Amino acid sequence: MAHENWNAIDFDSVLNQFAAKAASPKTAKLIMKAEPIRSNPVLREQLDLVREAGAFLQGGGDVSLGGLGDIVPLVKTAKKGLTLLPDELLQISLFCGAVDAASRTFTDQQPLLHDLASTLQTLRPLQSSIDEAIDLSGQIKPDASARLVNLSDRLRSLKAELSAAARKFISAHATSLVDTTTAYAGGRLCVLVRSSDKYRFGGIVHGTTQSGAGSYVEPESLVTINNSIASTENDIEEEKKRICTELSSRVKVNAKALLSDDETLTRIDLALAKARWMLSHDGCVPTLHAGSHSLSIDHAVHPLLDQATAVANSYSLRSDQACLMITGSNMGGKTVTLKTIALFVLLAHSGYPVSAHRALLPMYTRFYFDVGDEQSIENNLSTFSSHVSRIGTILKKADEHTFVLLDEIGSGTDPAEGAALAQAILEELIERGSTVLTSTHYGQVKAFGKTCPAVLIGSVEFDPNTLRPTYRFLPGVSGASCAFHIASQFGMNHKVLERARMLKKENESEAAKQLESLEKQQAKVQKQKDKFDALVKDAHRLQKKADEDQKKWASMKKRLDDDYAQKLDDMLFEKTEEAKAIVRELKKSAGKASHEQIEKMGELNALGKGQPSSQVKEEPKVQEKIEPGDYVHVLGLNNHGEVLDIRKKKATVLVNGRKVNVSLDQLEKMKKPAVQKPVRKKETSDISFRPFPLELNLIGMRVEEGIRELDHYIDQAVYHNIKNVRIIHGMGTGALRNAVTKDLRSHPQVKKISTGGPSDGGLGATLVELK
Repeated sequence: MAHENWNAIDFDSVLNQFAAKAASPKTAKLIMKAEPIRSNPVLREQLDLVREAGAFLQGGGDVSLGGLGDIVPLVKTAKKGLTLLPDELLQISLFCGAVDAASRTFTDQQPLLHDLASTLQTLRPLQSSIDEAIDLSGQIKPDASARLVNLSDRLRSLKAELSAAARKFISAHATSLVDTTTAYAGGRLCVLVRSSDKYRFGGIVHGTTQSGAGSYVEPESLVTINNSIASTENDIEEEKKRICTELSSRVKVNAKALLSDDETLTRIDLALAKARWMLSHDGCVPTLHAGSHSLSIDHAVHPLLDQATAVANSYSLRSDQACLMITGSNMGGKTVTLKTIALFVLLAHSGYPVSAHRALLPMYTRFYFDVGDEQSIENNLSTFSSHVSRIGTILKKADEHTFVLLDEIGSGTDPAEGAALAQAILEELIERGSTVLTSTHYGQVKAFGKTCPAVLIGSVEFDPNTLRPTYRFLPGVSGASCAFHIASQFGMNHKVLERARMLKKENESEAAKQLESLEKQQAKVQKQKDKFDALVKDAHRLQKKADEDQKKWASMKKRLDDDYAQKLDDMLFEKTEEAKAIVRELKKSAGKASHEQIEKMGELNALGKGQPSSQVKEEPKVQEKIEPGDYVHVLGLNNHGEVLDIRKKKATVLVNGRKVNVSLDQLEKMKKPAVQKPVRKKETSDISFRPFPLELNLIGMRVEEGIRELDHYIDQAVYHNIKNVRIIHGMGTGALRNAVTKDLRSHPQVKKISTGGPSDGGLGATLVELK
């Protein structure tokens, strides 16, 4: 099929969108020449490249190919031994920069693009030599070579000398001058002298003013300097030309690599352009398959429509269906539907993505499109004749690998004959195994579509209440033409419309009446289906909202539980701190327990009762009856003594010679220990003892248990005169670590604490220096 027929489905207009996403004009031109790819491996590779490029861009990747131009003509010029201009050399440098960027961009996660990029030959020496000589404006830099620097310095010096000589001349001959300013004539500095004195100073006369009163004179004192400036400027241009010639020769040496890189970079740019278009149109890479007519396109939108407001539709054909017949009202979107599917088929076979969420398409080798009311003036053919001529060509070549689009088949002639011809054409194409997309208003053709199992009939919806199309595609539903509704919308006379309806009823056949009745029933069923779908969608929405609310409340409950647990830990820590303070006061005294010590023990016991705990409480033990004279263990004091008296629920106990009032539930009966006289051991020089450990491991302990062990360990370390120890508490939730730090900072025997180093356990350990 020729390109002009592809324009009937807006192929060139959509390719323009792709071309706008390309970085290189060469890539844009290549896109505009796109056509179906005949080689299946090449086609699949093109689609895989787009898929990779899309994932790369969607993942936040990018490659800078900005300013990329078509360097092929420039390289060919250099190969001929001709000199490139500075701005042309700049294009070569920018191209080398793009090659360098692309060669370092892709990874093994993009295997196809990575393989392409790995073939690029980075030409950094060539790029550097050009960048050293050419600036970003495409001009040769003043310091491009040592000779150019010297010539530039000499030119500045000569111009300063010329300016000084001109000022001196003007000062000495002011009375003979028309003006005290200088001017340039023919690129040489002159003074404006009275015409009567123009030969007085020698030198060169370059012309006169329009009034004739003054002449542009280059005095003899300026001629030599002007000559030197002109000579130096000529030397500078020659040096610039030499630099460009040298750089052009380097381009010539690297011509083969440049042309190879250009081909590779164009392929990469093409894949990225397609991917950018795909992401901007919420599109996908189509999947092509062979062996059946099954076709499926989900959430399709024609690329030329506004993606934000256009109605998306889904289309499908089963493997046993060869024809999709679109019916419905005028202006309802039948032609757009046909164009969308045909455009997607042609784009997919050309290696391009489509503007749909998913597309599964059969493989074809021929594509034929008959759309519009074009007349052939050259061949003196009417609209109908033009259609018949094209369809005749299609019937000669159509086979099972052919895709055919026939818009308004059979139109443009007598309706009865046109409908019969349309049915015959469709039957022939279906028999040949071609895939056919068509649209029709003819009742006879609709009836054929309803009864033929190889045809899927569908319609574009028209809302009779608003008298407007909804642009929704309804598969399996035959749509009415709605000519009377549309005529009414455009102001057709009411009397004419009523007469038209009457004539329609008189002329239509019984089959047409049944078909119209069936269409109305289908419309009702579709409305019920839409309502059901809306209810299901609303139910899904409510279910989703309920799930979100459940997650939100579960999250809130967890946060409250965590806050409560944290508060319990804080309270426990505070009570523990109070207990430690009491214990420290007890440790300050030596010898037997005093009355104040016993009171402090009572306070400690009271704290133990009030401590909140998340642990499961132990079952209370059955207590034996305690009477005066019994020997008991005092739980709160961790001591024992004899019961002297019991009043109500309190007992007076003699502990270490002191009377203590204790609750009965804090007493346990025990056997009175036998008092042994101390035996004096003989001193011996062979003394054995256990070494004191230099670290304490608290991992796995609760906060209160760990602090108790810590205090005991610090006391023992002080007793053994140990100066440096390590406390291992681990990371965990941080509660134990924080408690250990706070306890050590308030301990009177601790001089300094610090976090462990990498070899000491890091944040999971604390180093302690004792006084």
